[in-house]
Amino acid sequence: MGTSLSGSKISDKFQFLIKTAESAISSSLTNIEDGAGNASDLSISNNKVKVGTALGINQSSPTFKLDINGTGSAVRVDNGTNASLLVGKGSTFGFCAGDCNPATTVGGGSAGSTAAQANKNYIAIDPTFQSNAGRVTIMNGASSGTGAIGIGADSTANGFIEFGSSDKVFKFTGKTATQAFYVSGNSETQLSIDSTNKRIGLGEDTSDPQHTVEIRETGSAKANTDILAITNKTNAADMDGTRGSLLFNQYYYDASTPAAVRAGRISVGTETDFTSTSSTHDTYLTLETCENGTLSEKVRVNSLGYVGIGITNPTSHLHVSGNITATGSITSLSGEDSLDRYKLEDYFEKIPRVAATVDGTYDTEAARGASTNFMSSGTGHADVNIAYDVAKGLLKAATKGDATNNSVVIEPHDDTYLSVAISPWGAIEFRTDTETSWECLVQTDDVITDSTIHAGLKLTSTKAIATDNDQAYFFYDTASAILNHAGTPTTWHFAYSNGGTDYVTNLGLVVEASTNYHLKIDIDENRKPAVFINGSQLGLSIISGFGDTGVNVNGAVSLVGGQSHVITVDGTDATTQILVGDVLLSSSNTVLGTVTAVSSATSVTITASSTQSLADDTDIYINGRAAASSTTIGAQLASSVALTPFISIEKHTNTTVRYLKVGYQKISRKITTT
Repeated sequence: MGTSLSGSKISDKFQFLIKTAESAISSSLTNIEDGAGNASDLSISNNKVKVGTALGINQSSPTFKLDINGTGSAVRVDNGTNASLLVGKGSTFGFCAGDCNPATTVGGGSAGSTAAQANKNYIAIDPTFQSNAGRVTIMNGASSGTGAIGIGADSTANGFIEFGSSDKVFKFTGKTATQAFYVSGNSETQLSIDSTNKRIGLGEDTSDPQHTVEIRETGSAKANTDILAITNKTNAADMDGTRGSLLFNQYYYDASTPAAVRAGRISVGTETDFTSTSSTHDTYLTLETCENGTLSEKVRVNSLGYVGIGITNPTSHLHVSGNITATGSITSLSGEDSLDRYKLEDYFEKIPRVAATVDGTYDTEAARGASTNFMSSGTGHADVNIAYDVAKGLLKAATKGDATNNSVVIEPHDDTYLSVAISPWGAIEFRTDTETSWECLVQTDDVITDSTIHAGLKLTSTKAIATDNDQAYFFYDTASAILNHAGTPTTWHFAYSNGGTDYVTNLGLVVEASTNYHLKIDIDENRKPAVFINGSQLGLSIISGFGDTGVNVNGAVSLVGGQSHVITVDGTDATTQILVGDVLLSSSNTVLGTVTAVSSATSVTITASSTQSLADDTDIYINGRAAASSTTIGAQLASSVALTPFISIEKHTNTTVRYLKVGYQKISRKITTT
């Protein structure tokens, strides 16, 4: 209650009156003092007020420059419509800066409603907003869900907390608890950083990770659960060999500067060019280890499940390059070494001789030394043309050199006794439906030009494709003796047929002089052949034909060696007749180039082999087709056809002897009950 001046003399009370200093109130601050001239802490002007030390509002003992004791809205700055600043305490609101409404909640609207935050721009600390005590709201924009915090960043997108410093993103200092940082949701910790033990937990209930990085997920019993995914987003038209990897590093010891080096890698790669077609989604897995400072592949598992150790192209379920040591037994229950297969092997302990020698009396050295499993034949051939190469440990077959087109053929012995062949090589049926497997070892001579080599399974010993309706054999043909339009090929080819439908593949492996070649044919349970040379699988074309009929060119083309050219064709569907990788030839057997693209039924792109002109209406031919991939097996062979193994060497225009060395032949089949 104030003190009244009623009845008092001014002379007695003037010291209790307040006044300005010796000046009238103006735009300049003047001090307020009592009647005795004692200055106060307050100065005023006609447009401002100054408190020198502390200002208390509803506060008898202010301890701050501004000390407000209010139970409601303690501070309000109003723009005439909404408050731009509200400061309060208690259950109404704590702080609001921006587009604030001095109602019972910040941001406008009724307390606890979504409308309270719509169409507003503000920062609010509200102890009761939407029943979330201690909520901090940052709103920016015309609707809910907008707003951002920028620390050192002035263009932060809505809903983000952005740190503008290039070298500091997020930092915790001095935290030693096991949960230095964590993210929680759905009543469980989903991300946890244990700074004490230096661990990170991800996934379900990861508040206590037990390892450096631990990922937890609840999967389904007896089913796969993908817990960690590694995705390589690289994609291109040419993608075979594209890999995604896990790399392992290891520090080496150095007293002054230890450092990390590569120690191992696990990779998954593509075997083919990945497209949207699922049939192209073939992959492999590799394991790499470090040897003398260099990472190199040691184990590969391909798309067929074949495991290669020391080899990058395994051709069986386990393919090892090198020695194998086992402390226990190795038992095979299937495949070529299974107990239910019939097997023949011949290392030519006796030399195949001509029929006259084999059919002669047994009282001659030639007859007694002749093989009972194989005999020899061929144009211009005699016993003298086959001998042993004692230095190399091989059988040596030589064409006679006094005439052209002389040949040597090694084939199963066809003599019979009591109407039964005297050798199982000629008696036992190795059929297309008995999972027949055949292989041999041949060695080329130091001169391989002007010659034809063929080896494999046929109905007859002739080299020509058209002679036999069913067959599966390798050939090397420098004189177009097998392919009418073969140019001057230098590669192994493979031909197979089903009832007269022929398939010829250019295997792409160049035949070298004085080289061993292990040739192998495997016919699977579906009567489909797979071929291998020196342990590596080579893919087969499944498009019939091999170009001898010709494809007609529509429009002349001038070819430049090494450059790409588009050739327009007519009269055929190029997409079904020509493959990428096919070698095209002219009618005169001149190699035109290799196919790089088949864009449409009438458009083929090649890389030219040399500079030459291709006239309109010219026929072009295919030097054996290319396979889709190195693991493509052939189309189905005819059912229940018995095939016979043959090996042959033939020379053509030259009168110089041509040689072929043979190490062995092996053949096996599944033992059937029918």
